[in-house]
Amino acid sequence: MRNYILHIALFLGVLFLSATSFSQNDTIIVIDAKGEGDRIIKTTKKRSLTPILFEDTTQSQINSDFVFYEYTASSELQLQPISPARLKVVNPLEELKRGYVKVGVGNYLTPMSEVYYNSLRSKNNNWGIHGRHISSNTSIKNTGFSGLSENEANAFYQHFYKKFSVTGQVNYNRSMNHFYGFNPEDLVVLDNDSLKQVFNTIGGGINFKSFKIDTGDVNWDGTLNYTNYSDRYEAKENNVDFDLNTSKMIKKELFALDFGIDFNSYNSIESAPFRASATFTPNLETNNNTILEISPKIITSRKKLYASFGFSVFADINDKTSFHFYPNIEAKYSFLDIFIPYVGINGGLERNSFRSLSSDNPFVLSQVRLQNTNTRYNVYGGVRGSITNEVSFNVSIARQSIFGNALFVNDSTYSIQNKMDVIYDSMDVTELNAQITYLQSEKVRVFLKGKYSFFSPLNQAYVWNTPALDISLGGVYDLADKIMVRADIYYIGARKAKSLVPVADAELNNDNSYSVNQNAFFDFNLGFEYRYNKSISAFLNFNNIIGQKYQVYNQFPVQGINILGGATLRF
Repeated sequence: MRNYILHIALFLGVLFLSATSFSQNDTIIVIDAKGEGDRIIKTTKKRSLTPILFEDTTQSQINSDFVFYEYTASSELQLQPISPARLKVVNPLEELKRGYVKVGVGNYLTPMSEVYYNSLRSKNNNWGIHGRHISSNTSIKNTGFSGLSENEANAFYQHFYKKFSVTGQVNYNRSMNHFYGFNPEDLVVLDNDSLKQVFNTIGGGINFKSFKIDTGDVNWDGTLNYTNYSDRYEAKENNVDFDLNTSKMIKKELFALDFGIDFNSYNSIESAPFRASATFTPNLETNNNTILEISPKIITSRKKLYASFGFSVFADINDKTSFHFYPNIEAKYSFLDIFIPYVGINGGLERNSFRSLSSDNPFVLSQVRLQNTNTRYNVYGGVRGSITNEVSFNVSIARQSIFGNALFVNDSTYSIQNKMDVIYDSMDVTELNAQITYLQSEKVRVFLKGKYSFFSPLNQAYVWNTPALDISLGGVYDLADKIMVRADIYYIGARKAKSLVPVADAELNNDNSYSVNQNAFFDFNLGFEYRYNKSISAFLNFNNIIGQKYQVYNQFPVQGINILGGATLRF
């Protein structure tokens, strides 16, 4: 039995090797095996079969019939529509003009001219120059001579580098006006030269600004400006202002820091009082003041929520140093990109300089007391959004606490009330603001805005020469890019002016001064421009069409209707 099993295993192994060899290289392996054992082979039954040979090869050996069925498969050619190819045509950039000249003349002997000249498009630099002149040589009834003029010239150059730009600019401004706020029939006639005031401004500055695009880079914007300001009566002011704004994106938040240094030096010589004695000695006034500011903040945006968190620290350095701290927080949320409510609180220290005061009121004395305005807090909230694609709006309310708000009052010490002095008062102010804008492409633009203020002054009876209600309506209509129509309507509410001398129908105040009523007024301006082509156009402007000789400041009425026409040339 053992031999039998051994033989079977040997046989199977030979078969396996043979099959493997044939499958790999078709080589026949012959193995001689010898073994011992008894093999019994059974006889098989064989069936005798004698093949029949067909001698005739033409005789069919297999009868087969083939049946062919005809079948036609349906085939339909369906053409799918193909959208026509669109060729994106990029309109070429609008051709720039190097120069712009505007000249005109109006009633009251009012010549006007303005010129621009600048570079064209360049990846390396940008520069330009600008000049302007306007003057008027006339008087207003029952006032002194009210002639005025404004002259302005400035130039700038900007150079672009790979990751930052450098800009330098210089400017000069000369403005002249007269202290005409008196009635010559009631007083001694003064010659025009003694009423003249001239302000000169000479300044320049440089700006460095980066525009790095990497998220983690620090971007900065720094500006250094110098201004020299003087008038005809030896008042001089020098101002150096440095501002640096830096920002860096960290993850999803923007970290920003604002740093500023504002140094101002003001020197003036006291004017002789109106009834000064022969022994009067003028007093020299000097005021040096520096304001330092540091304002860090974090700005974050989450889908439809925007928030800014920060604070401001100001140092007011004069004879003594005082520090002021203000919150700087704002948040807004967008509902369906239609309505955006917002709330915030901030504050700040604002410089009052001889330049800023005389720019607001050119009839101010040359020797004034300077005090910075401290807005202790400004809490505000509102909603802005869109009613339709063409109509947008913004309504808000704000509550402010202000210390040292500058007010203008008529002077009676150094003038015949035809000059104005500056006093300061603290007050709480509540403001209601509303604005609605209609914009239809570039053809029609209309806006209406208004502000109503509730004042609570601490020491003064009223907020002098300041209206509670201020409304303005304006718009532009472009007819086929040929005729431009501009219109502006202003409504200024009633105001109170302070007088130190008795005035008819005036209210007597607790400090023995008088409150003079200043009536509300409308001012309606209308302008037309006809564009003959892209280079030549003509204009005609009507200012104060109603012709009201209202008073912005007490005893200083404005001119009546003013008509100014001219032409422009672009080259």
